[in-house]
Amino acid sequence: MNKNKIYKIIKENEIEKIKEIIKEIINEEKNKKKIIKYSIKQKVSKEIIEYLITKLFNNNNNNDNDINFKDKKRRNLLQISIINQSKIEIIKLLIKKGIDINSKTEENETALHFACQYHSFEVIKYLVEKGIDVNIKRIDQKIALHLACQYNSFEVIKFLIENGSDINSQADAKLSPLYFVLKYQKSIEMIKFLVSKGADPTLTTLFNETPLHLVCQYQKPNEIIEYFISKGIDINSKNINHETVLHLVCQYKQPLEIIEYLISKGIDINSKTNGNETALHYACKFQNTLKVIQYLISKGVDINAKTKWNETALHYAFSHKNSNEIIKFLIEKGIDINVKSDFNETVLHIACKNPNSIEIVKILVEKGIDIHATTNQNQIALHIASFFNSLEIVKLLVEKGSDINSTISYREETALHLACQNNPSIEIAKYLISKGIDINAKTIEGKTALHYACQNNSSLEVIQYLVEKGIDINAKTNYNKETALHFACQTNLPLEVIEYLVFKGIDINSQTINNETPLHHACGNINENSLEIIKFLASKGADIAAQTRYNQATPLHFACQHQNQNQNENLFEVIQFLVSKEMELKTHINKTSNQTSDHDHLIYFRKVPSGYLTFNRKTPLHLFCENGNLNSNSIQIIKFLLESGIDINAKTSYGEETALHCLCKNKNQENSNELIKCLIEKGIDINAKTNENQTALHLACQNQNKNSIELIKCLIEKGIDINAKTKRNQTALHFVCQNKNPNSFEVIKLLVSKGIDINAKVYNNQSALHIIYQYQPPKSFDITKFLIESGIDINVKTSHNETALHFTLKYQSNLFEFVEYLISKGIDINAKTNQNETALHYASERNSSIQIVKYLISKGADINSKTNQNETILSISIKKQNENIIKFLLMNDANIDDLKKEYITQEFIDLIPQIYSINEDMNNLLKSNNQFSDLIIQSNDLFKFKVHKLILLTRFDNNELTLQKFINNCYQKPKKEIEIILNFIYTGFYNFDKFIDKFNSKQIENENENENENENENENENENENENENENENENENENEKEIIQNFIKEIGIDSNWIENKKGRKGIINDLSKLYKENETKDFKIIVEEKEIKIHKLILIIRSELFKGMFELNIQDSTNQVHDYSRKSFETINQFIYFLYHDKFNNIEKEKEKEKEIILEEFYDLKDYFQLNQNSIIDLILKDLKN
Repeated sequence: MNKNKIYKIIKENEIEKIKEIIKEIINEEKNKKKIIKYSIKQKVSKEIIEYLITKLFNNNNNNDNDINFKDKKRRNLLQISIINQSKIEIIKLLIKKGIDINSKTEENETALHFACQYHSFEVIKYLVEKGIDVNIKRIDQKIALHLACQYNSFEVIKFLIENGSDINSQADAKLSPLYFVLKYQKSIEMIKFLVSKGADPTLTTLFNETPLHLVCQYQKPNEIIEYFISKGIDINSKNINHETVLHLVCQYKQPLEIIEYLISKGIDINSKTNGNETALHYACKFQNTLKVIQYLISKGVDINAKTKWNETALHYAFSHKNSNEIIKFLIEKGIDINVKSDFNETVLHIACKNPNSIEIVKILVEKGIDIHATTNQNQIALHIASFFNSLEIVKLLVEKGSDINSTISYREETALHLACQNNPSIEIAKYLISKGIDINAKTIEGKTALHYACQNNSSLEVIQYLVEKGIDINAKTNYNKETALHFACQTNLPLEVIEYLVFKGIDINSQTINNETPLHHACGNINENSLEIIKFLASKGADIAAQTRYNQATPLHFACQHQNQNQNENLFEVIQFLVSKEMELKTHINKTSNQTSDHDHLIYFRKVPSGYLTFNRKTPLHLFCENGNLNSNSIQIIKFLLESGIDINAKTSYGEETALHCLCKNKNQENSNELIKCLIEKGIDINAKTNENQTALHLACQNQNKNSIELIKCLIEKGIDINAKTKRNQTALHFVCQNKNPNSFEVIKLLVSKGIDINAKVYNNQSALHIIYQYQPPKSFDITKFLIESGIDINVKTSHNETALHFTLKYQSNLFEFVEYLISKGIDINAKTNQNETALHYASERNSSIQIVKYLISKGADINSKTNQNETILSISIKKQNENIIKFLLMNDANIDDLKKEYITQEFIDLIPQIYSINEDMNNLLKSNNQFSDLIIQSNDLFKFKVHKLILLTRFDNNELTLQKFINNCYQKPKKEIEIILNFIYTGFYNFDKFIDKFNSKQIENENENENENENENENENENENENENENENENENENEKEIIQNFIKEIGIDSNWIENKKGRKGIINDLSKLYKENETKDFKIIVEEKEIKIHKLILIIRSELFKGMFELNIQDSTNQVHDYSRKSFETINQFIYFLYHDKFNNIEKEKEKEKEIILEEFYDLKDYFQLNQNSIIDLILKDLKN
């Protein structure tokens, strides 16, 4: 049945209908999880949820059938139910069904976090009663109490505190629950309650804020401020910006009475921030009332205090909405008016920016402010007033003696330039000229006031006045050599301005440094007035065929290249006019061809092969197709240009592109099909290639927009070679995969449907599958599935031997669904690059999620594979300090024998107790006794034992050998003796006699060596003497070691026969054997998240106290829950044993014969250690393995 139909039936919330289709639902294997989640989101009845859980999740050892499954965000059903605000009965049902109440999401959130954010007190109370951990921290370090203080009621907050929530727990930015109450609840009652329960009001945040700093942001915080001060918060404490509470009260414009209260309590009125700002600066900056400013000054705030930028409160006051009133008051109180900021601005400079500040300017001038003071840019107040069109201020400053011809240093602009720059003012221009300003003064760029006026959309009135007053109309700028007419044409000034300038004698064919004329500029910016301006210029003798210096472009090229958007209708008329004028000129030259032409540069249309070409051989058709805003009017322009004689197959000199290539590069195509058809009808070569062997199809796929798919369809329909390759062996498919356009997937499907070679490879052997991971966003998962389903080779390797799985982890490191899908489709999980790196190495190197690492290993990724640099996933994870992955790898027996010594650090040793649940005494020993930790590290080199065997030290039988005795014994011994004891434990502890034999065999070896050495006695007598001494030393050393071990055994209270004791190791093995035989016919079922376990862990499990705890349970009672002694939970002991000794062995793949041999070796070793009989569980396991 279709999934959507199932959803529809579930939405109806009728259990009988669901029962009718339950078989179809069960058969929806892939959608089981989605169906139960959908049911919860639809808030169907408890009866339906319970029925679906019973039918869908039958606990048959299959992860897909585990009720504790998680979604992509690692949320389980309980968390999903709470987020969707399910009823309490659903929550109770899920917990009853065994859902993990303390399960964590990828953000480390538990169900309680969600409940405090989304749900009622009833749910929260129930979760706590069922034992949920109230102090688990999310990834942002928030516990449930933080969220309750943010989202929930006083009742919930009280309840959580009473049930053990850490009231002073600090989230990110060191925010305690008290801060969340202050920010979100703003309740004095809640605040007092938290403090009464131990909330520390003196705790500061990461930004050094106290609760007082936070309170200042809220309305009417009087009572809370008084309360916190009474609780001993330092009133003068400063946050990270060195702001006191007084600064923030002024920032948030709190009432005057709060400021009065703070000052009465002794707050430092002149305290300064990091920027040296006082409360007075803040009061002016944040627009406090005049009364506040008056009060601060009356209480002794330093009126002339300067910020680190040398600004006083007066500088700040100009931003105030009531600036005149406050500025007058500050001046009356004697503030220094001549202070300059770091930009050398006085308050006069600031006042001149506001045309309404004439009254303040008068006061400042009367008070003697320096009107000639210059800023860092050499601006005087007159310059600023002129720029901001403050006529009254300009007059006042000139009357007071301001230098009218003063220039700004960095650009050498006068006040007249500035008056013509910003919304040019005729009044200021007239006034300045009347006062004798130099009208022809030039800036550092050589611009006059006329250039500025034409460049800044000035009115005809201003331009006429400047010309009538004698400004040089043909003055050129220094570098580009532009006249006022160039600027007027470029900015599309009205025709009347152009006509006036031409009438007054401006050079109509004046050329810039690039030989651009005013006509070029007029054609380069087409609008509704352009045609009449262009016609006017042509009628007055503008050179219609003038070419630029660097690119040999005519006005026609400019028109085709620079047209404005939505101006194609006007553009067509302009192009028609320009072509007709050139045709006239051509006809004239043909008639006078026997004469020397002044127009040798003229472009011929039909007779000259290079007709219409720029320096880089671009025709107007190239430029139009490449730069145009192509729309429905474009086709008539293209047809017209072609009818005018342009070579349709002309190629540019750089890139060798035709007009079709240019069209496909243009991202502004509309009606692209019609344009392509037009070019093809006119004879363009559809398969023409650029110098990189790119066809139009390559470029269309490379430069996609919303209309590209139609363009690409048209090219294919018109016969373009779909499998054409560039010089780098790229096909169109490769270019689409590189393009991040939202329509890329549709284009890919089109190309594949039209027969493109899906397995084509580029120069470095990358296929389309590799490329999408480099360039496509995460949604490229759909593209991946499509390509694989369409037959792309999933295991193809690049020149570096990287597969698509490598690329997924390299470029999309945390997209689990990609990894899962590729593996499900058969990609080689252990494929190696040239550097011998597998996908697992890539996952570790690029900090992929632990979910991906776990999944790769569960699917057979070699956990101990080494790169060319001898790096394993464990060594990489240690370097990356990825603690979670390190723990997981050690728990799954990643080989650490070959770890370089520098990786066995104290931090690494510290992880071991967390992994193996090491006894607390041992944990303390590791933390407190550096000598012991150092010895463990050294022992790795001395005795070649696996560091994870450290666990054995903590799992002796308590009745025979206590850990505490061992620790105390080691504390009292010198380093050398501890080394001997460690060697004893890791090599021969389980059979003392064998240990003694080992030393005896060493003695024999030494004796043999001595005999060989004695044969050479005559060669060197001195050497013999030394060797005899060494022999004696070796014998003494062996005897000494035996003595140390024997003393050690006596001191800790065991004898050599302890292993025979029923409570010893052999007793445990016998118990296991008996247990296995009693239950071997039962159908065991297990509940585990993962089926993978390394078999040699059996050694550790047998030697631990884990089974001792299990034997106390009733093994026949299938409902008895076994506590999680190590890292897994099993419903019964039977399930655990079945899991260890049956499931795994029968599933060893044929290609893993080597692994099987290793496992056999380990079990034979174990059998020898314990002298097991034929009825033991080990023999049963070995028998299974051999079969």
